[in-house]
Amino acid sequence: MSSKIVNFTPQSPLKVGPDKVVTLKYALFESDSGEVLEYREDLSYLHGGYENLLVGLQQALADHVAGDKVEVELMADNAFGPHDQNLVLTAAADQFPPEAEQLWTRIEGQAADGSTREFVVTHVENGMITVDGNHPYAGKNLRFVVEILNVRQASPEEIEKGRTIKNSSQQQP
Repeated sequence: MSSKIVNFTPQSPLKVGPDKVVTLKYALFESDSGEVLEYREDLSYLHGGYENLLVGLQQALADHVAGDKVEVELMADNAFGPHDQNLVLTAAADQFPPEAEQLWTRIEGQAADGSTREFVVTHVENGMITVDGNHPYAGKNLRFVVEILNVRQASPEEIEKGRTIKNSSQQQP
């Protein structure tokens, strides 16, 4: 008969840090008005400078563990930046593709600085169309209420790609 030693000491939970996949749920509010902007129960991201999550939010989550609840307020400049009026453009409808005549349609276009970005149709009237290339939360001070659901080591493939991969064999808690 062989004997085995069983360790009953619980392992310390993984902390949020570089090359960890973090799964969380959050509610996002506009700080000034308290308006709820977004709610998600299943966001997973690769932590540690992969540009998958706002830097200020990543910094606030660092060293926390599954089960922790964190509240973070980010001023507009540290979130999605100020609202840039130069990214709001109005032109005759014939300057746009036909689908741009539908409000909230997303179209790809070129900004005044030459960069390509996504614009959203925000106004259609009298043969004129207005599009906005700002992030919807640009210019807004934000408050995140976050609960960390899981932290795990990222797979080598996830680290190489710089993002989480669904169905990774490492994805199980």
